[in-house]
Amino acid sequence: MSDAIVEIATIRLKPGVTEQQLVAASDSFQRFLAGVNGFLRRELLKHGNGEYADLVHWRDQAAADAMTAMAGTSSECMAYFALMDMDGMGPAEGVRHYASLAAYGGT
Repeated sequence: MSDAIVEIATIRLKPGVTEQQLVAASDSFQRFLAGVNGFLRRELLKHGNGEYADLVHWRDQAAADAMTAMAGTSSECMAYFALMDMDGMGPAEGVRHYASLAAYGGT
């Protein structure tokens, strides 16, 4: 077992927001994340029901927590979050962190 953390954030888009807008904002958000210490990799996922998920791999919980603390200071993060229907919740409320028990396959 390692200290690696997998973060899963479920996403619902605000009415009128397109998938293309989501991907464009996600691309900008990725440029921000690429410079965050402890960031490993990320995937934007789509479910058939119109729900999305952001899957982020972190070196450890401290790295994930540091990004959460920095999110409000990043225009890229705020633009990404602005597309999401959060029903009055803050961006961190739909996020869960899981400890990696085992990893398989490629890097």
